[in-house]
Amino acid sequence: MLSTFTWYFLSPKGRISRQEFGLGLFGLILVDMLVVRIGLKFDSAPRYYDTRPPPGHDISVLHLLLIASLWPIVAILVKRLHDLNVSGWWALTILGVPHLASALHVKYWVLYLAIVATLGVLPGSRGDNRFGVDPLARAGI
Repeated sequence: MLSTFTWYFLSPKGRISRQEFGLGLFGLILVDMLVVRIGLKFDSAPRYYDTRPPPGHDISVLHLLLIASLWPIVAILVKRLHDLNVSGWWALTILGVPHLASALHVKYWVLYLAIVATLGVLPGSRGDNRFGVDPLARAGI
């Protein structure tokens, strides 16, 4: 159980199906929402109108937890790209989404939603590929 958990959330090697991608991403987003919700309750600095952190509080535990949660999201994204027989390095194109959104005059979350929807809808390559065994064959489907 622990090895499956660590492979799924921490290793960028292998392939995952559309269902595993959707459930993993949804679960991580829920965990991040809970971390933010609980972290804001423990934040001692009142934030009325000024959103800048108080002096000496540049980075908090909440920020560190959110930064640490990026790696599982990247691992799931790379495994889904591997299922499409695409190199995981293409995940770096996500860094350009805010700039593309600015050039297209759309909200950045619209493009992120389109990327997640595309990765969740496109079927993976059939059979084994250079990144591993077909996840549907592994599941016996």
